[in-house]
Amino acid sequence: MRGYVSGSGWKDYRRTGSICGIELPQGLRESDRLPEPIFTPSTKAEVGHDENIGFDAMVDLVGGPLSEQVRDVALALYRRGAAIAEKAGILLADTKFELGTALADGELMLIDEVMTPDSSRFWDAAAYEPGRAQASFDKQPVRDWLETQPWDKTYPGPELPAEIVAGTRQRYVEAFERITGASFERYLKEDVVAA
Repeated sequence: MRGYVSGSGWKDYRRTGSICGIELPQGLRESDRLPEPIFTPSTKAEVGHDENIGFDAMVDLVGGPLSEQVRDVALALYRRGAAIAEKAGILLADTKFELGTALADGELMLIDEVMTPDSSRFWDAAAYEPGRAQASFDKQPVRDWLETQPWDKTYPGPELPAEIVAGTRQRYVEAFERITGASFERYLKEDVVAA
């Protein structure tokens, strides 16, 4: 799900004027808000990153009714999450939902993390400025650091410096606390007690 033009979507848009085959208005700048959120499906690759596919390719893989249901559920989830984050002064630029069907009855299920900094691009609304990349509450600084390393992107990766780890943790905690209004440290203690 994408609500803004950023990341691989920005690269796609600059190259083709579309994202995942969805034609978009001309003249969008990096990080511009889209007129409406768009559903940009992907599929798991055998190796490496997920592969973006168009909606028609999704229909070919899983059928029309299920594709439409997945799209509608993803749009509703994105809109709800974006509204909650925006109340906390955070923009939900894009996010990934992993959905699957139950083997027993084919019921659609949300099966993995939902709107975490690992699966989403969160921006501080107060610092938001279209026309450039945005500072985010996600793992982008890890990616940026890795891009500077002499590494062929195969296992094992280089060890992350302590300041990259600490900075990433701090961004994740800040996003959690701002969106939920809860203390992360207290949440950890309660979660441990509950377990």
